[in-house]
Amino acid sequence: MSFLGVTFTGVDETADVERLKEIRSHYFTVEWGLWLAGERQGRVAGFPGIEWICKLPPGLNLSAQLWGKSVADFLQGDDTELMTEYGEVWSLFRRIQINSTDGIDQVDLSGLTRLIAKNADKQIILRICDRNLEVADALVAQGISCSTLFDESEVQEPAQKKWPKGLKRFAGCGYAGGLGPDNIYKQLTPILNAAQSAERWWVEIDSSLRVKEHDQEVFSLASCKRTIREFDSFFLDYTI
Repeated sequence: MSFLGVTFTGVDETADVERLKEIRSHYFTVEWGLWLAGERQGRVAGFPGIEWICKLPPGLNLSAQLWGKSVADFLQGDDTELMTEYGEVWSLFRRIQINSTDGIDQVDLSGLTRLIAKNADKQIILRICDRNLEVADALVAQGISCSTLFDESEVQEPAQKKWPKGLKRFAGCGYAGGLGPDNIYKQLTPILNAAQSAERWWVEIDSSLRVKEHDQEVFSLASCKRTIREFDSFFLDYTI
């Protein structure tokens, strides 16, 4: 079991690019997640405009997190609009995260398999809600490596969360849902216990990173740094 790091998602134009680079240079386990959905891009908070994405330098360790029609098309094996919208920045992303609650009956498995093969240089993550592993298991049965992100957002109280055990048949296992700088220290012990059986594990943090500043909703790099300090404190205490 190895720790992959923490993914901070929902990065948009309100984040200073130089500070993104600085944080990444000091903490190599940080990944920045960009929400992609053509119909929302540049129009909804957390979905940055393509012009801004084009300015991001290589080496930031980015994941493409697909939502809306972008993910629906991807699951049908169609990346036409996705490449029209994001083709010029696609090489920036190391991982593709499929954020969908669709079951296997709503997926064109052969089409999806072809798209994954087309993106062989990128790791594939499936967001798992209600612990439905149908699509992930179908890919594994086809001999395709993928990771799962268990989203426990439905459980509102962090103290009541029971994190699913990591499964070795997947390349890695992530944990998300209601996590942030105020509770990550306490949640890392149960998450670590659940992840013991996973090949690799990571944590994703999103909603707690959006804050109001001067009547504008922004992505808070200060909250990211607070979270990193909580991780540092936990692992220092864990090893002593």
